[in-house]
Parts: sequence; structure tokens; C-alpha cells
Amino acid sequence: MSKLLTGSVSAHLTRLTLPSIGGMFAIMVFNLTDTFFVSRLGTEELAAMGFTFAVVMIVGALSVGFSTGAASIITRALGAGDRALARRTVSDGLFLTILGTVLVSILGYHTITPLFTLLGASGRVLELVREYMQIWYIGAVVAMMPPVSDSCLRADGDMVRPLFVMCTCAVMNVVLDPILIFGWGPVPALGIKGAAIATIVARTAGMTASLSFLHFRARLIDWHLPHLRELLHSWKRIIILGVPAALTQVLNPVAQGFYIRLAAGVGGVQAVAAMATGTRIEAFIFIIAYSYGIAIVPFVGQNYGARALDRVQHARRISNRLAFIYAGTTLLLLLPTASFVSGWFSEDATVVRLSTLYLLVATLGHAGVYIANWMSQLLNVMGKPAPVMVINISRVFIYIVPLSLLGSRLFGYTGLVVGLALGNLLGGTQAYLTTRAQFRRLARLHA
Repeated sequence: MSKLLTGSVSAHLTRLTLPSIGGMFAIMVFNLTDTFFVSRLGTEELAAMGFTFAVVMIVGALSVGFSTGAASIITRALGAGDRALARRTVSDGLFLTILGTVLVSILGYHTITPLFTLLGASGRVLELVREYMQIWYIGAVVAMMPPVSDSCLRADGDMVRPLFVMCTCAVMNVVLDPILIFGWGPVPALGIKGAAIATIVARTAGMTASLSFLHFRARLIDWHLPHLRELLHSWKRIIILGVPAALTQVLNPVAQGFYIRLAAGVGGVQAVAAMATGTRIEAFIFIIAYSYGIAIVPFVGQNYGARALDRVQHARRISNRLAFIYAGTTLLLLLPTASFVSGWFSEDATVVRLSTLYLLVATLGHAGVYIANWMSQLLNVMGKPAPVMVINISRVFIYIVPLSLLGSRLFGYTGLVVGLALGNLLGGTQAYLTTRAQFRRLARLHA
């Protein structure tokens, strides 16, 4: 029997969260390394990297969707004691990731020029984008595999080995980037191509380690070929459960782009810089929250699969309380430090002032962000993707977009940020009410 099915709920959630915090930092180091070294090549190279991020993130939504869908099935199967189903789902999920990424990569490779021209790249910047993306698409499968295989390990309650995989990727990227970008000894300077190659090599190492853990330690890979009908049925389940997570991965940058555009309209370049600074600082604040969201998956999935609904309900209540505790603690820490921290990113007094305003006001809505994220994870791992889809779409298009637009029209930059915070709170409220209703329905069914 899994250790997650007995013992303190809060202790398990804490134990599962801590390694994920390290993993999130490793991912951040990985991404910042590319930006740092490419920026040393020049403004055009950095601009080219900026163009690639959006497309890489959208393609990455595939791996997020596949990993979330597979983890939902795997955790419930393990909780119910059906290890055979868990092994079959791991294998099917990995195969689906390979197939989906190959198809998207072929399409992406042959549309690099028209797509990035549409996004605004031209001249030498477009040529640099082409150099980077041609290599990235060729190696996209190995870039997308570690998140999926790591998610399968976490579904089994193993949070430490995914941390090792992510740290391995980050360290290799830190070592390889300067060597391949600027050259070293017999290795020629490859420029932005070197950044792409470093990413693929580092991800290949991560994929190898992760798959080795899955096969040799967890024994969660089934190498037998399934019947086509069984395979298609498994893929259908994974995709249905993964769509809400993939959609969230795409919607978040879309929403962020929308309110940054609003900031440009009400406050110009300084408001955009302030918003960018604020969201950069938020990324660090969200590390613990998102790590906790990762921890919810194996705990809730395995206990729900074992029909330990009281423990799942306990986890839900802990999560809702923790959202307000963490948001409140963050606000108390930012009150005396927000201006100082914003000053690390800009020397412009107006940018610092607007960034400080953003941080203090936006933090008032963070509890809603956490509840929406955590309850979405909880419902999805319980096999209920429909309400998750409604929560995510409503949060962006019914609350955040209209309220931030209205606020910006009425009160400028301040109104924009207030609208954003209020939208997040309303989105969190809907997530709370939806999840509570689902649990009441479950209680009646099992009465």
C-alpha cells in the first residue's frame, strides 16, 4: 500500500512540496541561462530569443497536457492498487508525447518563416530565429519528454528523482551554453545555434535519466505493444484529461500579453516596464505555490483512487486555508520591501513606483490565483476535466480581461491592476465553489 494513503495529510503535502521547489528553481535557472548568454551576443540575438519563447511555450503546452492527463490516470490506478494500468498508461503517455511532438515539429519546421514573419520578426532577427528553431524542432521530442516522464515519476510519489533530472538539465545547460555559444578550444563559436544545441543536449541527458528511473527503479514502463483499440482508448483518456492543463498553459501568457498591452495604452513604456518587473518578481513568489500544486497531484490522485475521500477533502480544506496564509504572508513581506526589490530591476523612479503599486495590489488577488490553480489540479486528478475547463476559461475571459479593461478605462494603470487582482479573486471564488459542489455531490453518491 502506498505511503500516501496513511499518515498526516499536511505532513505528506509538505514532504511532496519541498523537492518541487528546488525543481522549479532549476527550471528557472535553465531558462535564465539561455537569456543571459544570448544577451551577450547582442540585441538582435536577444530579440530573436524573445520571439522563440512564445512558440516554444505553446509547443510545451503539449507536454503539459500529456503529462497532466497521464498523471491523473496513473495516480488513481496506483491508489486503487492497479499497477498494471499505471504501467500501461505511462507507456501510452510517452508514446503519445513522441507522436504528438513529431507531428507538431514537422509542421513547425516547415512554417518557421511565415509564422515568425506574422509575429513581427524580419531581417537578421528572422534569420536568427530560423537558425534557432530549425535545431529546436529537430530535437523537440527530447525537449518535451522530461516533463512527461518526470510527471509519471511524481505520480508514484517520487519527488526527489525528478528534482535530480531538472538539476542535471540546468547544470548541463549552464556548462554547455558558454562553450557552444562563444566557442572554447576546438569548439567553434556557434552563436544562437549553440544555445539551441545546448538545450537539446541537456534535455537529452534529462530524458535518459528520467526514463531510466521509470524503467529500472519504479518499473512503470510496459514494453508490450497494446492492441490498437486499447491504445486509442488510452490516448483519448489522456487527451481529455490533459486539455484543461494545456489550455491553461496557453491562456496565462495570452492574458499576460493582454494586460501588458493595456498598460502600454494607459502608461506608455514605463508602465510596461513596471508590469514586466512586477511579473518577474511574481515568478519567484509563485515558485512555492506552483510547487504545492505539483504536490497535490500524487496525494489526491492516490487517495481518490483508494476511495479515501475524507483525506482528499482534508487536502482541499488545507489548500484553501494555505492560499490565504501564503498570500497574506507575501503581502506582509512586500509592504516594506516592494520598492527596494523593484529597484533591483530598474533605476527609473516612475518604473519603480508603478512596479511597487503592481506588486502590492496584485498580491491582494494571489489567494484567488492559488485556489484556482490548486482546485484545478485537484479536480483534474480526480478525473473531472469539464469543471476545470470552465474555471480556467472563466477566470481569464469573464473576470480578468473585462475587469482589467474596465479598470484601465476608468482609473488608468491603478484601475488595471485592481481589475486584475479582483479578476483573480473572482476566479478563485468560482474554483472554490465548484470544487465544494463536486465534493457535496460525491458525498451524496457515497452516503
